[in-house]
Amino acid sequence: MLIHGRNFWKLHSRWVGAVLVGTFLATATTIAVSRQTGRWPGGGSTVGLCWGILAAAIFLFEVALIAKKSPRFRTVRWLLSAQTWMKAHIWLGLLTVPLVVLHSGGQLGSTLTTVFVLVFAAVIASGLWGLWLQNLLPRLLLEAAPAETIYSQIDQVGRQYATEARRLVLLACGDDPESSGGELAVTAPASTHIRGAPRHVGIQIQRSPHPASELSRVIPSSAVQRALIGEIQPYLASGTSPLLGSRQKNTWYFDDLRMRVAPELRTLVEQLDDLCERRRQLNVQRVLHFWLHNWLWVHLPLSIALLVLLAAHVVFALRFG
Repeated sequence: MLIHGRNFWKLHSRWVGAVLVGTFLATATTIAVSRQTGRWPGGGSTVGLCWGILAAAIFLFEVALIAKKSPRFRTVRWLLSAQTWMKAHIWLGLLTVPLVVLHSGGQLGSTLTTVFVLVFAAVIASGLWGLWLQNLLPRLLLEAAPAETIYSQIDQVGRQYATEARRLVLLACGDDPESSGGELAVTAPASTHIRGAPRHVGIQIQRSPHPASELSRVIPSSAVQRALIGEIQPYLASGTSPLLGSRQKNTWYFDDLRMRVAPELRTLVEQLDDLCERRRQLNVQRVLHFWLHNWLWVHLPLSIALLVLLAAHVVFALRFG
């Protein structure tokens, strides 16, 4: 749900206007009542109860978004679109801030009320944090990881990269008998569970000819073989390596490797460098995906805790006044 950019007012102008008008009317009404009574109305006053009930109704609506996103209700047309629900979730959630302040009269009161207000503040803060991430990270992902793939298939794609690196080295350098025993198995284990349809990712790099007879000659290179078995292939398959991983580490590693191979093999080194860069981008995608989705593990439990505290607050207010 984008809240910035050129389409902001087209998408959100009505909601912004409704929140501003609602805040103004609630504040003006409270001020008018305070002038009539000579004191600021508290949560037990008629106007205070109105703002409290309205805020509580919005809390319930906010949590109802969970049901709207469930498979059973996601496509129900009379419930309006998910985008409409998200707009309402954002702006009505922000409207609860002035309503809660007006309901409390600016005072915390009992320990229960204090805890309620603190959790409420945490819910609003975590929601704004998630909203910021939802707007920032997708654009950052496009810039930082153009080689992104389906998230659940990152490891499978990495193993494909490792297989491709092995193929390129075999075509250019032949098989090294000393390294054959240390060759890394890159096939996917039988127990691997992949969500979504598997796909083969095309390697968009300059490929060596498949038939060995088309090569001008095979150039054995122990440096390339050791690099493949020791660092490159494990990194492509698993995404971790002490010498590879960041853009700077990759640059240092492959600059050194270029200096230790024959000039005819530098194109091969470029191809291996490109594969490692693609694997690095998949690692970036994994990190961004974590931050893009896991903030909900903070926001959702806090929201549920807020509802529990709301129920306790209502019971306490009705029983003790």
